[in-house]
Amino acid sequence: MQHDEIERRTRRRRRVRSLLAIWAVFVSVFLLWQTLTYRGLMALAAEWQFNTFGRYYPSLTYILLATIIASPVLWLLRGRRRRDDERDGDRDGDRHDDTTMTEAAQVAAKLPGRNFIRAILGVAGGCVVACLVVLIAMASLPSDVGQVQRIAIGSPAAMEPRTGPTELVGSVLRSRTAGLNQELLVARRTIRFAPMLSPGGNNREALHFFVEIGADENAATLQSDGTREGVLRRHGLPGELVRLFQYAGYEVADPYYVLFASRSALQWPYRVAAIQLAIVGLICLIAAGGLHVRRERLRRHLRDQDEVIAPATTSPA
Repeated sequence: MQHDEIERRTRRRRRVRSLLAIWAVFVSVFLLWQTLTYRGLMALAAEWQFNTFGRYYPSLTYILLATIIASPVLWLLRGRRRRDDERDGDRDGDRHDDTTMTEAAQVAAKLPGRNFIRAILGVAGGCVVACLVVLIAMASLPSDVGQVQRIAIGSPAAMEPRTGPTELVGSVLRSRTAGLNQELLVARRTIRFAPMLSPGGNNREALHFFVEIGADENAATLQSDGTREGVLRRHGLPGELVRLFQYAGYEVADPYYVLFASRSALQWPYRVAAIQLAIVGLICLIAAGGLHVRRERLRRHLRDQDEVIAPATTSPA
């Protein structure tokens, strides 16, 4: 009967751990999606940061929100770790005298809990899953290979353009160029976008097209006939800039399109996000490995101490 009860408890703990791991991964991926699309909690947090600090820190915001939302998992694992440590102390110190038991309890208290180590490994696994999601999303971005379509803004062809290699003909509204400094954990860049209107269009028409503005404009990026060439993407503006144009009184059409100077520029935020997640996952993996090594060393120390003292405690007085 006791064996059956232990088996049931073990299966229940495994189910709970699995559910907690799934919850943590779900939170990580969901907030990552909101970060990339500038929606929900991430958008609200970004707006608050813009109003309070004048800047937005996406990586730090993502980490803080993911930790706060997943905190019930950490508390549950903390309680399990404490019980594990108490069991370790009881098991490794039950044959020692009073002095030895105190010392064993001190050593056992330093043992990293198994569930705590598993939690760190779970974070690493979540980072791996999120990294794969980002890479899949990046692979689905428009390609720069294929026939280049030429679109004059305002023409019927501009109503439903296809994404990919594109030449846009229109008038760039340079007075409304908006820039954004993207400071991520491992890289930073400054990007600028400006609306592109139909030739001779007025400044108050709905904005259907935006173009990336390079640090230095030259003949390669701005041709004499007002044509710009690059990779067209649907809904490609950072969410912060969409809000900025709206706050300035412009109507951003739905859908709208963004012409990036290159596919590399289009992939940049995804590539950096994947690198960040890989780095965090690697750090968690190294931390879990270090804690496991420390745990095993302390356990060996307790066993060696037990082997030395056990004969003395069992010998006749």
